[in-house]
Amino acid sequence: MSERTDTTRSSPVRAAWSAGHDPAAELEHLWGEVSRLLERSSASTESSRHWMPLTEEEDSGDAYQVRAELPGVPRACVSVEIDGRELHIQGTLGDTDRGPALRRRTGSFSYGIRIPGDVDVEAVRADLCDGVLTVRLPKTGVSTRRTIALGAD
Repeated sequence: MSERTDTTRSSPVRAAWSAGHDPAAELEHLWGEVSRLLERSSASTESSRHWMPLTEEEDSGDAYQVRAELPGVPRACVSVEIDGRELHIQGTLGDTDRGPALRRRTGSFSYGIRIPGDVDVEAVRADLCDGVLTVRLPKTGVSTRRTIALGAD
């Protein structure tokens, strides 16, 4: 007995797609709503809040790049540090750094990532422009790949 698939019926996802809905945009909106809900319930006081900025990492061939969304965070309140092969971004956004009508994250934030390869620590650059921190980590160009010969028993 063979199973038969009914191709005439449309799934809810297929129906939404054909109706002009963008599932990726809807998922992004849902993620934002979940994040806001978690923020409201995570800490009892504004001063004890700790959050992690939205980030993206990219390997551009000659460098690794990390971008973090830090809207309204003053440069003086951001710290970028490399410790071995770890990148750390930390800072704070106080109540005085936001407007009275804006509902924005406040408190301390941090983000860390293990750098996948060797970088030229002296050439690392970090820029904060329009609320986006961009950290560029140039690769050293030193190859770490090598073939290991097997020894005899």
